Amino acid sequence: MLAAWLALAACDEEPAAVAEKPELAHSWVAEVVNRPERFTERVAAHREGWVAFQRNDWPAARAAGGDPAARAGAELARFYAVLDRANDLAWSRLVTRWSARGLAPGLLQRLADASGPVPIDSPGLLGSDVPGADALGSRVALHQQVRAGQAPAAALVELATRPMLVEPVAETGQSREIEDPWMLETLAMAERAALAPATDDTLFSGRLDGSGGFPALPAPVNDALADGDACRAKVRAIDAELDAWRTALAGGAGPDGRALLDDLRLVDSTRARALVDMAVAALEAQRPACALALGQLALDHESPRAIGPVNSPTLFAVVATAQLYTGRTREALDAIEPIRATYPAVAALDETVNTLVVLEGIDRRGDSRE
Repeated sequence: MLAAWLALAACDEEPAAVAEKPELAHSWVAEVVNRPERFTERVAAHREGWVAFQRNDWPAARAAGGDPAARAGAELARFYAVLDRANDLAWSRLVTRWSARGLAPGLLQRLADASGPVPIDSPGLLGSDVPGADALGSRVALHQQVRAGQAPAAALVELATRPMLVEPVAETGQSREIEDPWMLETLAMAERAALAPATDDTLFSGRLDGSGGFPALPAPVNDALADGDACRAKVRAIDAELDAWRTALAGGAGPDGRALLDDLRLVDSTRARALVDMAVAALEAQRPACALALGQLALDHESPRAIGPVNSPTLFAVVATAQLYTGRTREALDAIEPIRATYPAVAALDETVNTLVVLEGIDRRGDSRE
């Protein structure tokens, strides 16, 4: 749909009458709706890239070059960093579950500590007594090369759907697959190292005022349930403002501006991006219940399982991470699934969380028999 509108001839329209809130009145959305011809000029140099970026197709946007590529790289760095939080927590809980079942953690314990995977250069990580030490050593070497910019990240992603190694479990006579615990961290580091500045850092963003994020998180509440409620109340207040603003924009815009507003879902997608920004900030502030509330309210419930203009990959990553932090492992797995096909690097996390779901299910059944 964006491509179709970019093909329209520019036309002059009178500015729309918008809500009086300054950051809304002077936002990039207001400019697009009020002056469609300026929007056409703004995206002309990298039209296909902006088309991809608008629908949250970051690999395609990055391949197009220019500002869309720079913006996509920044989004990917944040996406992998959010998922790395989930990975750390999943690994910590996985080791705890194996240990609770009386199975010697072996290499699993060597790869994890109380807060997640140990540093990749940890002394003793590659002990000669470790079964499969050669395979582990090769994977570690590739990680180090990617982090140093000596190998492409794609070489690592190609291995994401394979276990890093298979470890025998002496107590059961069976074996267990161990996924790569550093995949997401390395990719986040690689994306950050490759970041390039964008001259246009507001178009198709959650920023409504051109200088900072919108809106701010509500004050934290000690009780997790109440904190989630406080963040839901914040979204209700935001929605009241945005609904009034949407009406004012549509009422004052010309036909091309109204078409852009509606067909590109400018308010809906901007709202979702703003809520994702808030949710990431909530995770960083150790407020997972708030992050979960914001993420769930950001979802496009018309297409809740698909990446699109409203549902970004980071939205699913935020929901998955917040679900893990709030003890909803099965739900976290469900949130990971929509991004695995497009981002194969997520496979290692997906398999780790899936193993954790199985172990938690076995333990719950054991508790019920007692």
